[in-house]
Amino acid sequence: MEIKSVGIIGYGHFGALVETLVRRFAPSLELRIHSEHHPADGKTFFELKDVAVSDAVVFTVPISAFEESLTQALPLMGKDTVIVDVATVKVHTVEVLKRLAGAHKYIATHPVWGPESYAKLNGDVNGFRIVMTDGTLEVAGYQALAAFLKRCGFDVVEMSAEEHDRHLAETLFLTHFIGQTIVHGGFGRTAADTVSFGYLMDAVESVKNDEALFRDVFRFNPYCKEVLLRLGKAEGEVRALLASEQLQNVGPMKIGISGAKGSFSEEAARTYAKNAGIEDFSLDYLINVENVLSALDKGSIGLGIFPIANSTGGVVTEAEEAVAKHSFAVKKLFGIDIRQNLLARKGIEKSAITKIVSHDQALKQCREYLKKNWPNAAVEEYEDTAKAAEDLASGKLPDSTAVIASRIAAEIYDLQIVEESIQDLTSNFTTFIAVTR
Repeated sequence: MEIKSVGIIGYGHFGALVETLVRRFAPSLELRIHSEHHPADGKTFFELKDVAVSDAVVFTVPISAFEESLTQALPLMGKDTVIVDVATVKVHTVEVLKRLAGAHKYIATHPVWGPESYAKLNGDVNGFRIVMTDGTLEVAGYQALAAFLKRCGFDVVEMSAEEHDRHLAETLFLTHFIGQTIVHGGFGRTAADTVSFGYLMDAVESVKNDEALFRDVFRFNPYCKEVLLRLGKAEGEVRALLASEQLQNVGPMKIGISGAKGSFSEEAARTYAKNAGIEDFSLDYLINVENVLSALDKGSIGLGIFPIANSTGGVVTEAEEAVAKHSFAVKKLFGIDIRQNLLARKGIEKSAITKIVSHDQALKQCREYLKKNWPNAAVEEYEDTAKAAEDLASGKLPDSTAVIASRIAAEIYDLQIVEESIQDLTSNFTTFIAVTR
């Protein structure tokens, strides 16, 4: 069906953001909002009966109020009204929809970002993820919705409600838990903040006012209790580590990094070793985060170092996924400034370059540069920046390929620097984490 009107039920911070997004990306749609805290004025805010008959109705109420709000609205809805669920949990709301929605079409989604992220990036939604977990829309309707969201700049991710809630328990809920702990402990910014601590406080400040959401997620996400148990166990292990009298290393420290020789992870490892006063060490080039944490589990390395977030590219997805599967102790969070460079085989003209490859994070950090300067080049992800440089130098990648990597990688693999410092932002810090068993 054609959507000509949209209703919003609930008008908190996220409801207001949904209004902003609808007016921005679909200005021709008729928009009606119902809020218990705003009287109907016939212009922006309307009675529930007038909102419920919209072609699509978005429920932006608290999780704890979702079932009651849906129950009140259903008898007032038109027979073709589509219900849109944007709650932070999905197992609970999908169960409610299956039980109550009847013949009404519905789509269960979770935009994994909020007003703070939208404001901090000045409304740039490119790369913002919207998770789709369940629904009863016809295939054509679903495909049209997904295509529209992608045109707006969003990334559409599909997974089951159970998979979504498990991921969110280990990411969003964990962030909220740590954030609330820091707030209740009275910790805050100081005049001597490190860059990494600043990133931590950015996360804390983005969630500190969402205590109601934090409580609701814990109540309605069945996987949060398991995360709390794991966190408690890990805290005990860390405390035991601090209390141990056997903290001195014997022999060279073996450090595993998530990159090849010449990677930014190597630069981070050498920076960490220097600042920690570790002079006797060797590096294991393990390419990705999963390999680093697996090696740590096996005891084949004594320390692991890998990136977790970048000031431009955001969270490192592979780190997020690997961290959820392993237990470890955090030694330090620290940041280094990242300078990205476009490298090619020596003698290759710019006009001969048809493909650019690099790690997902490097591509994100150079997104606008690539869009502006290489609109016709194919852009592909690679497992590591330095590995891409190594494979280009060895002939595993075609001569018509360029890679995004460090200046050191260019020197190591005898590549030419086509263009230097191509990252979109002058300040391009990546937060690394040093971990032990």
